[in-house]
Amino acid sequence: MALCLGGALTILINVVITPFMPASKDPVAVMLGTVYLLRQSASGIAALLLLAGSIGLHLAQRPASGRFGTVAFLVAFVGGCCLFAVEFVDVFVLRAVAQIAPEAVGPLDKAPLLNVAFASAASLFAAGWILLCITAWKTKILPRRAAQATLLGLFLIPILQGTLGLAGAIVANFIFGGGLISLGWALRKVTSDTPPNGYGSP
Repeated sequence: MALCLGGALTILINVVITPFMPASKDPVAVMLGTVYLLRQSASGIAALLLLAGSIGLHLAQRPASGRFGTVAFLVAFVGGCCLFAVEFVDVFVLRAVAQIAPEAVGPLDKAPLLNVAFASAASLFAAGWILLCITAWKTKILPRRAAQATLLGLFLIPILQGTLGLAGAIVANFIFGGGLISLGWALRKVTSDTPPNGYGSP
């Protein structure tokens, strides 16, 4: 269920909320806006839901996924934790800095370590979910189409966003979110069909 909610929230954030982000080039004005607070807060919740979803996905596939599945889960879990940390900082730290010391926001935006941290979190998150999708495709426990849609969305996000801007990001994230919902729904059916002892019917 966490994957379904995380996927739905991903679509909501990128299709409904993001287009209302102010076009101002002043980062202070953006951070102090209500839309920024709403978007980053929702993104933090989505990160937590996908973190929980990755656990359920790994547990459902663990008997057939082997070491590759374990590595995929660990990368996705660490990436999800880092992504949540980024959203937490956006909401509770950077916004507070913009309120108290707006002159410090510009230098922070250019701080190399901060940029590396943010980029690393996004990269780990994407790499982990790519590996989880490959695991789902290999084990065949969940529908391959759901894994393929999620994987396609992940690859399309940087491509379409770089070429088409906001419109491309909306389309790519819609595909990614739809894939997550499909995975979550399939996972829900798989877990409901599995007896408490973990074995099938005799």
